[in-house]
Order: sequence, then C-alpha cells, then structure tokens
Amino acid sequence: MLRMSILKATIDRQTLLLAFALLVPLRTGAASAGGKPVDFNREIRPILSHNCLQCHGPDERKRKAKLRLDIQEQALADLGGHQAIKPKDLAASALWKRINATDPDDVMPPPETSKKLTPVQVALLKRWIEEGANYQGHWAFTPPVRSELPQAKNNRWPRNGIDYFIGDRIEANHLTPSPEAPREALIRRVTFDLTGLPPTPAEVNAFLGDREPEAYDRLVDRLLQSPRYGEHQARFWLDAARYGDTHGLHLDNERSMWPYRDWVVAALNRNLPFDQFTIEQLAGDLLPEPTQQQLVASGFNRCNVSTSEGGAIDEEFYVRYAVDRVETTSTVWLGLTTGCAVCHDHKFDPITQKEFYQLFGFFNSLTEKAMDGNALLPPPVLKLFTPEQKKQMEEFDRQIEGLGKRIREEVAQIKYAELPPEIIAPAATPGEIVWVDDELPPGAKAGINKDTSPLKWVEAEKGRVYSGKRALMRSDKGLAQDYFTETSQPLFIGEGDRLFAYVFLDAANPPKAIMLQYHTSDWLYRANWGDEEAINYGEKGTAAKVLLGPLPPAGQWARLEVETAKLGLKPGAKLDGLAFAQFGGTVYWDKAGLVTATTQKDLSGVSQFVWERQEKARDKSSLPNAIMDALKVEPSKRTPEQKELVANYYIENVYAAARPVFDPLHGQLKEAKTKREEFDKSIPSTLVMQEQEKPREAFVLKRGEYDKKGDPVTRGVPAVLPSLPKSTTTNRLDLAHWLMDPKHPLTARVTVNRFWQQFFGTGIVKTANDFGSQGEWPSHPELLDWLATEFMADGWNIKQMHRLIVTSATYRQSSRTTPQKLQVDPENRLLSRGPRFRLDAEMLRDNALYVSGLLNEKMGGRGVKPYQPPGIWEAVAYTTSNTAKYEQDSGEALYRRSLYTFWKRTAPPPFLSTFDAPSRESCSVRRERTNTPLQALLLMNDPQYVEAARHFGAHIMTDGGNGAAERLGYGFRLVTARRPNSSERAVLLDTLEKYRAKYRKDPEAAQKIISVGESPVNSKLNKTELAAYTMVANLLLNLDETVTKP
Repeated sequence: MLRMSILKATIDRQTLLLAFALLVPLRTGAASAGGKPVDFNREIRPILSHNCLQCHGPDERKRKAKLRLDIQEQALADLGGHQAIKPKDLAASALWKRINATDPDDVMPPPETSKKLTPVQVALLKRWIEEGANYQGHWAFTPPVRSELPQAKNNRWPRNGIDYFIGDRIEANHLTPSPEAPREALIRRVTFDLTGLPPTPAEVNAFLGDREPEAYDRLVDRLLQSPRYGEHQARFWLDAARYGDTHGLHLDNERSMWPYRDWVVAALNRNLPFDQFTIEQLAGDLLPEPTQQQLVASGFNRCNVSTSEGGAIDEEFYVRYAVDRVETTSTVWLGLTTGCAVCHDHKFDPITQKEFYQLFGFFNSLTEKAMDGNALLPPPVLKLFTPEQKKQMEEFDRQIEGLGKRIREEVAQIKYAELPPEIIAPAATPGEIVWVDDELPPGAKAGINKDTSPLKWVEAEKGRVYSGKRALMRSDKGLAQDYFTETSQPLFIGEGDRLFAYVFLDAANPPKAIMLQYHTSDWLYRANWGDEEAINYGEKGTAAKVLLGPLPPAGQWARLEVETAKLGLKPGAKLDGLAFAQFGGTVYWDKAGLVTATTQKDLSGVSQFVWERQEKARDKSSLPNAIMDALKVEPSKRTPEQKELVANYYIENVYAAARPVFDPLHGQLKEAKTKREEFDKSIPSTLVMQEQEKPREAFVLKRGEYDKKGDPVTRGVPAVLPSLPKSTTTNRLDLAHWLMDPKHPLTARVTVNRFWQQFFGTGIVKTANDFGSQGEWPSHPELLDWLATEFMADGWNIKQMHRLIVTSATYRQSSRTTPQKLQVDPENRLLSRGPRFRLDAEMLRDNALYVSGLLNEKMGGRGVKPYQPPGIWEAVAYTTSNTAKYEQDSGEALYRRSLYTFWKRTAPPPFLSTFDAPSRESCSVRRERTNTPLQALLLMNDPQYVEAARHFGAHIMTDGGNGAAERLGYGFRLVTARRPNSSERAVLLDTLEKYRAKYRKDPEAAQKIISVGESPVNSKLNKTELAAYTMVANLLLNLDETVTKP
C-alpha cells in the first residue's frame, strides 16, 4: 500500500507537468511550414475563458471597456480607430500589445487577478492572430456529428467502433495498445464494473474454461441481466439525483424517499431507455394518466434539501428549491454550470440571468410547501399499493361503510323523548353543595407541586378545623398547592352560582397570596387573594387569574366566595378538579363547594337539553365541527337538517338507553378503523411532484435575492441551445422532451461521457459537470460524438452502451504500464492501457461482505443502519430531531449492500464519506478519488471490516481445502480472482505462522479479535487458529490488488 501511494504521488507530479503539453500541444512552426492551423475551440477558447472572459465575456454588467472576446464580431470590431484583434496583424491588435505589456497598468490579465499567460499560451495567441484569428462556435453547443471510423494501422486490434478512435490517437502519439488483460483480471474488472461485486471462484473457473471466441460476450450479457447490475448502476445516478433519507437542513429529520431509490434500481435493471428514464423523472406526474411507478419516478426533483426551521421565510425557500432543481437538471442533462447565472449573466458561457429564470419557471409552481414540517412525508406524497393491497384496503372500506350504514339504521329505530321540564329545571332556591370536607370527593386523583411536602390532613387537636373532623394544612416558604382532578362526583354549574371555600391563615406565619383554581378540560379558572404577583399562575385580568382583593384576616376562619360568572364559567360547565394554592406561610383549608339551584345529578345521558348545555359550556370540545356549528344555533332557529344532525348524534353517542345497541357497534367500527389504519401505515409512501393548477409567476431576481423581483419571465431555454418546441403547456414535460430531442447538442454527449467516466475513471470530457467554456476540451471529441449518436440511434439503450464500452478492445487492455507510457500519458487519457483505480466506497465494503459470506442481498426497502462510530450524528443534531441519535440495526440488516445504507445528509455514512462519497446535499456527477491514511485505518480497524475478516478467515478454514498453503491460496483467489505466485504464498504462510504464535501466547487477544461484530462465532473452530486466519484475511482484504480495479 505504501509503495503504491508513493508511486501515485510521483505520477501525480508528472501529471501536473505534462498534462498541459498533452492537451495543448506546443507548436512553434507557422501553419505555412506544414503545421496544422491553431484550433480555436481546443487551444484558444480555453485561454480566453480562463484569463479574459470574466471581464470581457457574456456578463454585460461586469464587462470592461465594452469589449467582448468570446464573439467574433465584437472581438474584431472597430473600436474607434483601433481593434482588440485584427486578423493577421499583430501590430494593430490591442490584445497582442496588452498581453506583452510590461506596465502593470496596461498588461492583461491585470496583476490583481493573479493570472498570467504562459509562454505556450502567448505563442498560441500569436499564431492564431497571424493565421487570421478564426473563431468557431463552442463545440458543445453544436449537435454531435457522427464521424467515419478512422483508418487503423493495426486492423486486428479493434473490436468495435470505440477502438478505431482510441487506436488513432494512440498511434498519433507513437504508442501502442497494451495486450489484453489476463482473463482472471478481465472477469474481475468487468464483474465489478457491471455489478459492483467480485466474481466467485466458480465463475472464474467457468470463464477460464470457456475458450470460445464469444465467451467474454456471454459473460457480459450474463452480468447485464443480473439484478446486481441495477443496484450498482443506481448509486452513480443517486449521487446526481442528490438522494438522501433525510431533509438535509435544520432538524434533518427522516423522510421517505427510498421508493424512488428502488425505482431507479428497477428501471436500470429492466433497461428503461434513457429518454423515458429522463421524462419520467423530470415530469412523470405530467404524463397522460401516469402510472404509480411514473409518479414515483417524479421524486427525482423532491430529493432536494428542505427545511422547516423557525423564522425561515417561505418565499426564500421556494426560490432556493427551484434554484436547486435548475442547477441539478442543468448539471445532469446539460453539463453546464447554470447556477453561475443566478445573480448575473454567466461570466463565461452564453447564458443570461434572464434565461436562468426562464428555466427556473419550470420548477416554480409545485404544490409543495416551503416548510416541510420536518415530516416523514411532506406533501405531495403517494401511497404505493400493490393490486392485492388495494383490494384489501377496499375491503376495509366496505366493512367500515357497512357498519356506518347499520348504525344509521339503528339510530332511525330509536325512540327518544326529552325529560319533562320539571325534572331538569333548577330548584326554587339555591342550596350549598359541599364538595370537600374531611375527604376529597370520590375518585379524585390528588397531587402536589414538585419538591413540596405531601398532602396533609390535620385534626382539631393538632391544627385548625372549621367543619367536620379535619382540614387540609400546608406550610411552605414558596409556591405550593394541594389539588385533585378526575373526580367521579363533579360539580355542575348553573346560572348565578357561587363557588366557596373556608380558609384560615396563621397569624404568626401568613402567606403572601392564596388562590383557588378550578379544573374543567384544564386549569383555566382562578381566583387570587393577596399579592397579585406572588403566585405566577394565569394572566391577570382574565378568567385565568381573577383578582379578588387582599388576603382575608389572619387568625380566623374566613369564607372565600366567588361568582362563577366572574370566573367565566358558563351554565352547564362541569368542574372535576380543585386546587388550594398559596405562596409561603401556613394555611388551613376546609369545607369547599358550590352554592347552586342546579341539580348535581348528571342528566346528560337522559336529556339532550342538558347535554347540549354542558357541551356549549366546555372550554374545548371534541365534537365534530358540524355538530359544534349546529349547537351554536339556538334550537328554535336550527334548520331541519341541523336538528336531525344533533338529535342523531346524541342518540348514537350519548343517550344512555341506546348504549346497549351502539356500544358494540362502535367497538366493531373502532376495530375495523384501527385495522385499516395499521394496514395503511404498513403501505410505503414516497414524495412526488405535483404542479399547481395555476402556474406561479417567475421573475428575474436581482442579485439572486428572493425578495428583489425584476422583470417577469416566461418559461424558456437558453438561446444558445435549440429552441423549445411550441406548446400549449410549456411545462416540465415539454422541457423533458426538449432535452431528449436528438438535435439537442448536450444531453447524449453529457450522458455517454459519464458512462465513460464510470468505466475508465475519467470522462472523455474530464469536467463531467461542465461542458462550457471553463470545462476541459474532450480528449477524443470525435469518439464522444460517435458514442452520443450511437446512443441515440440505439434508442437510448443504457445496457447496450455499457456493453459497447466493456466489450471494446480499449476496455479489455491490461492496466500494466511502461516508462514510455507514463512519460507520454501519465493520466492514461489516451487509453493505451486499461483502467486502474481504487474501488469506490460502496464497492470496498460490499466486496468485503461478499467474499466473507456475510452479504445480505435482499433488495429494496427503507434504509438500514450498519456499524458506525458513536457520536457522529449527535455532534450535528438537534436534540428534537428523530435522527439525533444513531440507533444501529442488528441482524441481517447490518450486512445489506451499501446502496441501502440510511443516508443522513448532515452526517453521511462515515465509511462512505471517508472514501470520497458526497454528502448528497447537492448534485454530484463526479467523485474525487483520494488516498489518505484514514482510509487505510478504516479498512484495517473498522468493526465491519474486522468482522468480515473473521468470517472470511472462517470461510478459508472450512472451505479452502487441506493445509495452510491450499487454504491461503483459496483466500487469495477469492479477493483477486487469481492464484498467488510462490513468493506471495510464502508471505501469506509466514504471516499466518506469526499470528499463530502470537495468539498461542495471548489467548485473550485471540478472543478479543474474533469477538468483534454481532454475528456469532463459529464455535467449531479453534479460537487461536481462527484469530490467526482472521488477521491474514484482514491482510488479504487490504491488499492493493483487492481494493483496486484490475
């Protein structure tokens, strides 16, 4: 590993020195002397773009001297007796003078830009002007043209069209293609590239034994049909789609996007053509009668990060979401950095700010809310029923409707008559109802304030008693109270009632204030005597804190009395709790109750009139809105429909005589609804797109600020690209069709370039996200166009394009290099050798699980949480987030493919991010590939890899044959697909013996190493031997050859 790191560093330094010479060949001879003319697009445009266009480019507001150098007419225009560029006349070209000036005030680029032309660049500009300063349109904005295949000197090497273009460049640079890779390396390479997993020894043997010419093609076809293909290919797309399992901002709560991920896997496995793959994701919801799966596909544009942070402004986030969608769409299908035009015209590419907001208009009219509510399923969402589940749900609905119909029929049969007025009328004179005296009322649940002494009754011998045998007594220095709720003997309030209680304040230790509190649905009614501020319950001047003057006299019993109307209690109200509160002092309470003429018998079960009065007096009602609205109307003024509605509700839900009929029916209905609800919750749901009926207006936003609207814009596309076909809708569906038009210059090129990058490590255009002026010129422009036209001609067939690439002689070359090739082509851009680079994060982990036998290949479903170091989520999480704490899964979920790992965007899976996986907070079409000590430490010490090594070691011991040499050879072949040579076998044997000796001396260390991970240890194996094989397996999993694409 260390030697490979040093070699890589050396190569990188050579790359920096030689890359420019490779891509911009140094030509010192004039064209007339036999050299090729300077190519504007390849050699001059990059110079102007990187050094000049920031001040002399498309952005009119930032343009200096009204000079534009990216358009021929303006660059060559007469500027009042002089020209920036005069073809074939250096002396008359101001540009030439400026780049050669020595005065800091005149030289271009200006010194403050920290940019300086190299001698090579100056020489190229000189030749270009001398040759006539010919301009060309930017290559990426002209439709791809299918070139004739170049003539090959070695006609035996090419296997398909790719090889003719690659061979032509190799020969032009006086190199030769490398031989075909060894068959073991070839099957390992293509199996990893198409499925993300290695071949088994049996598959390797079968391929080695098949000497037919079509053996490799058959291998490729088999891999393309594997369900693993879609899983592996999906992860590249999910980076671009910025897929994650959380919102990404603020609480970063979980949200249900995984059905979209599974749709991507399934679409790739069934080889959905890329044009349809595109249309369904950008506008599946706008298709005529979209299928469930097409709606799921529209979740592509719901993958953006979202928020529900307090204080966030809706309009700001509507803008942010739409900007993200424009930037993502532009990166994925156009390969352009349109985001540079959010605040002003693009400085380098012909995209105006107005054109950006015309694209913005396509994504500005969704029904989603700006604030996602931190919800698992912020609307619009879709339930994903299977046909069988839909039938089951319909059956639940039939059961519920049937029970509802039966209840309505039973209601119609019940005969109800209101009680005679004399029974429910108040008594002629009010009487005193004692509620508390010697005991709390029946069924009451008593309580006290936290950190205060228990409720205490005292008899006359030990305190003060007004009535009966005892009274409540409390002594405290602060706020304290004795209270009760939920009594089965409530007080029913009538017109003109008065509440009372007797109190005795100790003269030697009086309180600052006392309070009586009454409970209905909550503690909403309070009467205060004494200091208004001492007891901080309720708002002064409201029913929650009625001020009734000073404290009563101390040293004697006083009757406290308060009118119920003064507290805001309405006739019909029902009190079920009372609190005796005080601040400091010693206080006795006794004999509390109500002075009323209202019967204290609950007649609501036999009288609709009484029930209505109670309901109207409630602070909070649980009645349906329609019933509440009807109750607000005086009975004599209700419509017949309202009268029937209230009467039927009373009979069904309250009338005591009808309970034997309706309680069982309600029980059945509740059970049916509960089952339906539980079943409904088991159905997966996902976020989808949905357009508003009336599109929102879009504006140019000054400096990109959401609240500074400029001119309104209509939906459209950049003028430099083909025009949008006329439509009566001009919506996302039209945009999707426009992107997939065969005349579009970018979509096919950008897509096949990413495919190329996937298989060869670097795209034909290295800057996969930028095909504009700041992007890199294609290493093989004719090949890029040939692939683009081939892709479209084959019906946008993804698998066919992948097959074309991996069956080419170019792909099948050995990755071994020579000093000459390293010197001429250190980055392998000419592809005179096969691709060789470190496996991506997911492949590294999946490979370890697969060869160890741990991998669980279950497909689809909610994301899983494998091993992860503690504290990573907690460090970035709000405590109220449902992803604040990482709760690791157990069992088989620990060993799922990495594709299915739960992706928290503010703290991505560390085993993936350590190996350069993106956060997926934004679109990413090209991962960096670093080489760090932390990566090596993770592969050697992470519990997932140590556990995999233990299972791999056990696998070697049980299935590897007889004897250490045979077993180690088996293990080596599992990870490399080849057999070790004698020196490699000797190193492995020596290593095994060292670990055997170590663990014989230290059995505790052996036990410790084989105990890592949750999977059970094979108890049939010797622990010392297993520990030694575990360490050798760990070594095998860390071989450079294991972690590198061969």
